[in-house]
Amino acid sequence: MHVESLNNAINSSTVVAILIASVAFAAIFNVPGQYVDSPSDISPGVSPGQARIAAKLPFMIFVVFDSIALFISLAVVVLQTSVVVIQRKAKKQMMAVINKLMWLACVLISVAFLALSYVVVGKDERWLANLITGIGTVIMVSTLGTLCYWVIVNHIEASKLRSIRRSSMTSGSRSLPTPYTSDTEILNNEHKKLYAV
Repeated sequence: MHVESLNNAINSSTVVAILIASVAFAAIFNVPGQYVDSPSDISPGVSPGQARIAAKLPFMIFVVFDSIALFISLAVVVLQTSVVVIQRKAKKQMMAVINKLMWLACVLISVAFLALSYVVVGKDERWLANLITGIGTVIMVSTLGTLCYWVIVNHIEASKLRSIRRSSMTSGSRSLPTPYTSDTEILNNEHKKLYAV
């Protein structure tokens, strides 16, 4: 992979991590139904400032998954702003880890949104929450499935290239010398190649 592409991917994932962290943080404090704030609204077992929907299971799922997405995104931001990677191979490995963390954060914030949709639509319109869940699940599973496929295909192709290179180097010592093909030459020969890390 070219260094410029890696740098662009790292910069893009930093922006995405900041956006996910911002959305996750804002969502926790802007819950539907707001908070118990007046003394006349406080029922037994409820404290002032508590979310009105705090006792509902979908809200609990929302809080847990949204919080994990927030902390994963913040960890990615801290990692990208604190670690300076110079070597191309190390930069590619870091990008692969960051991408997987961002995939996880996207899944978690999606689950949090879907859980909260069951509270927002109410009991009478549960079909709408089921529809949203179905559409969201299809989109996320197909997107992540496609990305996983590309990652696996790229790993298989890279492994084949390494084995061809290794075999050509070992056979070259016994017979006629074979020209060494560098990574940049391979990349320049593959113009329409899609890379997933």
